[in-house]
Amino acid sequence: MYAPMSWEQYLTKMWIWRVNAGGLALIFLGFLFELSGSPDAFVISFARFLVFVGGVAAAAVSLGGALGSKRTTDMQNLGLMVWSGFLLLFTISMLEFVR
Repeated sequence: MYAPMSWEQYLTKMWIWRVNAGGLALIFLGFLFELSGSPDAFVISFARFLVFVGGVAAAAVSLGGALGSKRTTDMQNLGLMVWSGFLLLFTISMLEFVR
């Protein structure tokens, strides 16, 4: 029988950085779909989906890293909380832009 795996081993600084970079890449990709100027409803809804998934995933992992990681210091936890708030505000503003 295997020992139960904890989620804390996935909340390393490198994984938090990777998911944040991936989330920002998805937001940027959704922004590029919006800049294409296509009137197709599928393209617009796919762009909104990319922005939403990228922003929420990055913010959730940042908040999880701030609250649950034993490998980060107090100042890093504060920075991750502030960063997750900025990500959510940026995601909301991008969702308003992608129409």
